[in-house]
Parts: sequence; C-alpha cells; structure tokens
Amino acid sequence: MAYRVIVADDHPVVLKGIGLALARDGVARVVGEAGSPEALRASLASTACDALITDFSMPGTDHDGLAMLAAVRASHPAVPVMVITTIANPALYREILSLGVLGLIGKSGDARDIADALREIMAGHVYLGASVQAVLGVEQGAPVDRSGTLADLSPRELEILRLFATGNSVTDIARATGRGLSTVSQQKSNAMRKLRLVSDTEVFEYIERLRL
Repeated sequence: MAYRVIVADDHPVVLKGIGLALARDGVARVVGEAGSPEALRASLASTACDALITDFSMPGTDHDGLAMLAAVRASHPAVPVMVITTIANPALYREILSLGVLGLIGKSGDARDIADALREIMAGHVYLGASVQAVLGVEQGAPVDRSGTLADLSPRELEILRLFATGNSVTDIARATGRGLSTVSQQKSNAMRKLRLVSDTEVFEYIERLRL
C-alpha cells in the first residue's frame, strides 16, 4: 500500500525531488504540497494523509521552525512527521525531536534515504539521517537523549544567550544587567554546557532559529 504524504518546502525543486524519490520506491504518493507554513496548515486541514514530510524553515507570515512543528503536532498528533533540513545544530535537533518528530534527515546526502525513513516512521520508529547521527553522536536505532533543550535553561541563562546572540559581548551584558562579569560569563558557559553547544556560532544559530 502506498502511503499518502503531504510534502512542504519553499523550493519547488526539493518538492519535486521528494515526490520522485517516493514514487520511485513505490512507498508513497504525494497528495498535497505546501510552500509556506500557512499553506501547510491549510493542506493538513483539507487533505487526508498518512504522514508529513516538511522543511524546518519556510518563509511566510506565520510561524515557522519549531513553532510550526509544535502547531502541527498539536492539531494532528496522529500524523507521523519527518523533517528535512540544512541545519546542523545539535540543540536544534533535540528541540525538533522533543516535539515528537520521528524522522530527521539532512537535505544533502541523507535525502536519498527518504523512502527508508518514511517506512520507519510509519512503523513508529525514530529515523535519523547519517549527518544527523554524526552531529548528535548517536547510531541508528539507539535511544535519543532529548535533554539539552530550552526547557533545561534557567530564565537568567536564557536571557544571557538572547543578549549575546544579538551582538552583545559578555562585558556589555554585565553592564546592562548589573551582574558581575564572572557571573555573566559563568551563566553563558552553563547555558552552552546544558545545550551541548561548543561554539558561539552554534549559539547564534540556535537563538535565531528559535526566534527568541
């Protein structure tokens, strides 16, 4: 039986490629396409499907990224979701998986595994592409540690990361918050340790993608 799949991505070439990959393997047929969060919401409301394959970030007036995924999971909790993305951030991966997303693969080499990934998520299994496994440091089929997300940060740690990601130095943040330089530095280090982020670049991407 071919599964009915809705596919969402703002690049028509990607939509076409996913459709061809699914048709080639005979595992599924595309019953709906969307190029924005708004269009995805409308497609899910009007079209019966067995699974959703979606990009993580699409342009539009509606929320995208984690907010979009959270809304989809809330309104259609029985629909298995696979995310295909170009991001390579361990904390963002854990945020995505913590929402109940079952499939997570990269848009580059992992994309050839779409059919296999769909079969796995339809069976209720978590499927991670090779590039995702490498970033998370896990193997296929191994339990995924979903700790190390926004929920693990204290309000002050989150505030520090927000200020840092908008271009403020540790010294600027200490001055703005009235805290000691060593305190701010420690809170930033604690936040990065909890999120398992190892570079400022990863912090910038994490905060930007969460739209915090």
